[in-house]
Amino acid sequence: MTGGVSYNPVMPYELDRRWSSQAAQMSALRNELASATTRGLPSSARGAAQTFLDSWENIALKARVCSEVYADELKATGTSYENLDAEVSRRMGQFGGQAR
Repeated sequence: MTGGVSYNPVMPYELDRRWSSQAAQMSALRNELASATTRGLPSSARGAAQTFLDSWENIALKARVCSEVYADELKATGTSYENLDAEVSRRMGQFGGQAR
C-alpha cells in the first residue's frame, strides 16, 4: 500500500523489552542512590549532597514508573493489534476470502 501505514508486529514487543530494561536500570540506580553516603564529605556539604542524592533518587523512581507504563502500554497495543488481525482473518474466512 503506497502512502499507507505499515505495522511491524514484532516492534511493540521489542520496544516493551527495551522499556522494561530501562525500568530495571532505573530501579538499580535508585537502589544505589538510596545507599549512597555523604559521610566522606565535610559536614557543611552533607546537607546539599543529601538533597542532591534524594532528588536523583526521586528522578530515578519517576523514570522507572514511566518506563513500566510505556512497556505495559506497548505490550497491550501489540496484543490489541494481534487480536484485531485475528478477528479480521476470522471474518474474511466467513465470507470465503482471505485477509492479506
